[in-house]
Amino acid sequence: MGSKSTTLIGGSISNSHDTQPEALNWLLSKKNPSALATNHFQTTENAVGAVKRLYAAGATRVEVLVMYDEPWRSDQRGGPYADALDVTFPKERVNEVLAVIKSMEPEVPDEYRNIEDFYDSLRREVEADPNREYTYHLWWD
Repeated sequence: MGSKSTTLIGGSISNSHDTQPEALNWLLSKKNPSALATNHFQTTENAVGAVKRLYAAGATRVEVLVMYDEPWRSDQRGGPYADALDVTFPKERVNEVLAVIKSMEPEVPDEYRNIEDFYDSLRREVEADPNREYTYHLWWD
C-alpha cells in the first residue's frame, strides 16, 4: 500500500493516527435514532445511506469521530452522537468520492466563497500529489 495523505474538508484534524470506529458498523449498532449530524441527516437511517454511497463511490474506509458519549446521552437518546466522518479513498476514485462528498454538503473552510472552487482545488491537489490514498475529514455544524 502506498503512503497516506490527509486532506482536510472543514474543521480540524489531529496528527494522531488512532483508528476511529468504522462508520457503517457503528451506525448500525447504535440505538440513537439520530446518531450522526442530526442537523444534516436527521436520522441514523439517512446517515447509513450516505456512508453506503461513499463506499459505493470507492471509499476504502469511513470512520466516525465519536465526540459525544456522555452517560445521559445513552439514557435519553439511546447512545453516542457524532458530527464528523473521515473518508479514506484511493486516488483513482477521487472524482466519484468527491461527487458523493459534495452531495453530503459538509462544512467547507471560510476562505472559499465559491464551493465549486473548493472542490476543484481539492481535485487538483489529489491529482498533483504522488500519494495513492487520501483521507478527507468531513463535519457538519
